[in-house]
Amino acid sequence: MNRYAAVPIACIALLLCTSMAGPALGGDFIDTRLSFVFSENNFFAGPGETMVNSPGFGIGADKSNTLFFDNYDTRFSGFETMSHLVLYKKLPAFFDNLMTEASLVVRFRILGEDSTDIYDAGSYIRLTYDLSAGSASNKNVQLVLFPVSGDRFRLGYSYKISWGGSGIFPLNYGLVPAAKLQFNWDYAYGFVGMKTSQINEHVGDTEQTELVTNYGVLGGGGVDIEGIRAEVNGGYFTRGVFQHEGVRGEPIYGFGMSYQVGYHMGMPIGSSIDFKLYENDPDREIKFFSPEEYGTGLSFVVKHEGSFLWQTLEDPDLYGTTVNQMAMAFDVNAALKWGYLRVHLDAMYRTLSFLLYEVPSFTPYQEFPDAAEAEGEFFAALGADYHLASLRLTPGIKFGVQKPATFTIENLNVGGAEFAGKRTVVVRDVASRSILPVNEGAALIWSVKANVKWDISEILALVGEVYFTWDDNQVRYVSDFYGLNIYSTWADAQILGVNLAAQARF
Repeated sequence: MNRYAAVPIACIALLLCTSMAGPALGGDFIDTRLSFVFSENNFFAGPGETMVNSPGFGIGADKSNTLFFDNYDTRFSGFETMSHLVLYKKLPAFFDNLMTEASLVVRFRILGEDSTDIYDAGSYIRLTYDLSAGSASNKNVQLVLFPVSGDRFRLGYSYKISWGGSGIFPLNYGLVPAAKLQFNWDYAYGFVGMKTSQINEHVGDTEQTELVTNYGVLGGGGVDIEGIRAEVNGGYFTRGVFQHEGVRGEPIYGFGMSYQVGYHMGMPIGSSIDFKLYENDPDREIKFFSPEEYGTGLSFVVKHEGSFLWQTLEDPDLYGTTVNQMAMAFDVNAALKWGYLRVHLDAMYRTLSFLLYEVPSFTPYQEFPDAAEAEGEFFAALGADYHLASLRLTPGIKFGVQKPATFTIENLNVGGAEFAGKRTVVVRDVASRSILPVNEGAALIWSVKANVKWDISEILALVGEVYFTWDDNQVRYVSDFYGLNIYSTWADAQILGVNLAAQARF
């Protein structure tokens, strides 16, 4: 049996055991998202004409139907059809002031008629010891244990530039359990924690490999006094050993710290839904997708985050040695609400080394060569919308500009294919790269999106989006009859797309 299938199979076994004990209630499925979408990701391109394929107008949508500034604080595209089975139990302990909780959280993500991803989404055991002694304060100590996946226990604050999740252990065995001890006060908190995972490693400088446990330690804290928020956290992780000759068997480390400062009035700073622990407490109604509430006054939030990371990599310019590569990321987020008007700003910068931190690096496990030029990614996006209360209609518009991350070097070699001359690779994410024509550099990407949302009920909304992007980094790859002498040429820079969706969320 494929070892990577162990987690879904284990989850299914647990569900079967649970169903034998008693049927799950309909309310055990929470954070459910159903999306029916008519979409076209690029009216100006046909199938196979661009790096991101354009299959044509039809039903269905994915990440290719989003823009670089969309979904800043979540891992999902917004077009998924999925749900979470949350089997939750909460009981007082046999000891005073102690509460016990357990939550089995299984995510079902529908990929096709006969294809569904089933995996753990943050199952946990939690013990809470109340320190308030009957007062109105909210002081407690919490121990949270993640038996399968500690990915929700992350460092950083905005999801787009968070780190320290399960991917911090490259090529891990599929289980990344974790434990977190947190102290909560009225206006402050502090925590320490750990993670482990098994990685297949070379034993010394030999060909023999064995599974070896790797570790991570995490810690941090924060205060929020009269609307002023200040937080800091960090971690240190062992990440296996090198496999390349010259450094084979030497340990790999990753470490760093993040901070956040902000000010808010009438609006919470909040955190990503992908950080939160799922509860299904019958004594407390949990609403994941409540309609936006509007008032008559002014409320706003502004925050800034930064991260500094390092990781051990092989030095490609000095055989048999390693270096610590530095990675950085920063963002500024602001939101304002005045009556029925909302305005929001997101700006982010991250180095190429940060974007590729979990790969790790451009060439896995190697620092950038001295001859290469690596430039980071930057984007800024400004949006606004206005709610028409009598119609339950919210039209909006958003503008954005992005400077993509790039890697430039002479005579690029990709999997044995040679690209002669000075080549620039546009790195859009860990899995998407474009090799530009010889001696050409990357250009800014401009995007605008107009959208309208019509709330039909508390669970159902109709959404329409039209977007236009000017991207002069679009390329096509051409080769000769024998598949040799591959070269890149420009594709149409214009992208026009549309999404027409009915979305149910509950």
